[in-house]
Amino acid sequence: MNRVGIIPPPVTITADDKRLKAGKPAPDTFLLAANALDTIQKKCVVFEDSPAGIRSGVASGATVIAVCTSHERSKIENCGAHYIVENLNYVTCEVEGDRLKFSVLVV
Repeated sequence: MNRVGIIPPPVTITADDKRLKAGKPAPDTFLLAANALDTIQKKCVVFEDSPAGIRSGVASGATVIAVCTSHERSKIENCGAHYIVENLNYVTCEVEGDRLKFSVLVV
């Protein structure tokens, strides 16, 4: 991220993180992230665009918003996501006190 001018967030978990015991579709990535953020997975929202990632997010207990940006809807619609959107233009986020509120336009 630094190389392309993006300031990494305080918590970044990648596939090569040595703390991971299993990769997607296992939930380890998202569970590790929630732990690093000192929160429980039920309070997390996962945005994913791959079948393995969607299944991983669902298995972790998070709310999953699947995005049809790298796979056709038919490839991700049976992976268990709570919402499926064509792209992130269908999702809004607002700050409400110390929380984020996501709204999803389902078409």
